[in-house]
Amino acid sequence: MARLRYGVVGVGGIGRHHAEVASKLEELELVAVADVVEARVREVAERLGARAYASYVEMLERENLDAVSVCTPHPTHAEIAIEAMKRGVNVLVEKPMAATVGQCLAMIREAEKRGVKLGVVFQNRFEPRLRRARSMVAAGELGEVYRALLRYATYRDMAYFRSADWRGRWATEGGGVLINQAVHYIDVLLWLLGRRPVEVFAYAGTVGHDIEVEDLVSAAVLFDGGCQGVLQCSTLDYPDLTNIEVRGDKGMLLVTTNPWPSEQGLRSETRVFVYRNAPPIRRSVYASLRPGARRVSFTVEEVAADAPFTGHAAVLRDFARAVIEDREPEVPGREGMKSVELINAIYVSAVERRPVRLPLDPAQYDAFLERLKKLAAPPWPQVA
Repeated sequence: MARLRYGVVGVGGIGRHHAEVASKLEELELVAVADVVEARVREVAERLGARAYASYVEMLERENLDAVSVCTPHPTHAEIAIEAMKRGVNVLVEKPMAATVGQCLAMIREAEKRGVKLGVVFQNRFEPRLRRARSMVAAGELGEVYRALLRYATYRDMAYFRSADWRGRWATEGGGVLINQAVHYIDVLLWLLGRRPVEVFAYAGTVGHDIEVEDLVSAAVLFDGGCQGVLQCSTLDYPDLTNIEVRGDKGMLLVTTNPWPSEQGLRSETRVFVYRNAPPIRRSVYASLRPGARRVSFTVEEVAADAPFTGHAAVLRDFARAVIEDREPEVPGREGMKSVELINAIYVSAVERRPVRLPLDPAQYDAFLERLKKLAAPPWPQVA
């Protein structure tokens, strides 16, 4: 099998993991890493047998790379990805794809223009139980889907926001809990539903942190076909908890990462359940006009994994093979853009207190974000 000459831009945190995974995959040859922090990039390069660069542009100019991972703060993703694609390099970008829908579109157009692959890291799409769950929804096992729910609750203290200058600011992060933490599960919800959001109305606030961006947000989303969704996301909650519900006429899909008791104490792990109604809800509603004459019943089954979940290894392997086989990666740019566009729409709605239709006008959102950057403070209207 051909091996791709691979590079990683940004080796702090998740980028270090990309480099480690790339160094172990048979499809990739890790040849270079780039980071503005000299000590960090040298340590990773020496440990993994790659060359170190303080400038990603220099790395792109000096190395004949086939592909790169972009793992820098997300507002810089578009600039770096486009610079790489101009040189014919295939790009895998960490979540979120970018800060704005306009940046996402620019990346997608550059990839199409240069004939290179553009992939986005949403590793949950490779989780075996979630893949089986999505197949169930797509096959109609839930019947007509009419309601969905995402509840994402996590915790961040002020030490987290002060750990890097770019965190918690409109100019350098482009948002808060939605764009940085909850985006993984917003993507999962959109992927499971397979429906396009068409309108959103939202409230947001900066409730518990000294930051410019949101730490609490609630949004109602209307999807095509009339499906209604609700999202509530927060960085004010401990312990962490995530629930996704997809409700249909024939049943419900439940994805949960609630803490569960174990021999090691409370442990959070993803579990997936499917509930099946008998008879289907709409048939049950009209089964009898006599009150209490007939009630719907249900069965419940835990969705089991049919293979191990390998996380980023699955993502990088799929992307490498997409390049080698000349096919689309599992999560191409247009899929990665969907969560960013919905998040952008939620911000507009929460600030301007109005329903927002999708798709968004990228130029209008760019102008909106520039106003927030200049404000450099929480923009949410005060509640009397």
